[in-house]
Amino acid sequence: MAYMEWNTALKVGIAIFDDEHKKLIAVINRLHEALQAGCGQADLLREVDHLIDYTAMHFRHEEMYFDDWSYPAAKPHCASHAALYGKMCGFRHAITSSNGSGFHGLRATEEMLKFLKSWWFDHILIEDQAYGTYLMNKGVR
Repeated sequence: MAYMEWNTALKVGIAIFDDEHKKLIAVINRLHEALQAGCGQADLLREVDHLIDYTAMHFRHEEMYFDDWSYPAAKPHCASHAALYGKMCGFRHAITSSNGSGFHGLRATEEMLKFLKSWWFDHILIEDQAYGTYLMNKGVR
């Protein structure tokens, strides 16, 4: 069973973002699989970097739609994005700061995964559902 499972409750109704959310969940699952497989720090960092890069791309994409469609809750939503990005970079730093001891890097990766699982489900179910409704009312699908 995957670490994170996509389900229809996570649909925001905008196809491109539903697809990106599915991909984000898949990337998080890949990081979890690498951790469970006992991969080394270099492999974990490669997955973390991919996750950070994909997350940043997804956020830019959403924020472009917010601008294009004058989404009224864009400011707090974008602040939420910025906070997550900073938190992810902090986790990455903790993973690389293990001073030769793999334990601390593994622990930081576990903490990152736990945090992201909760954050993403909450964010999609609350904040992203709100922009989904707004954009669908504007005719975006």
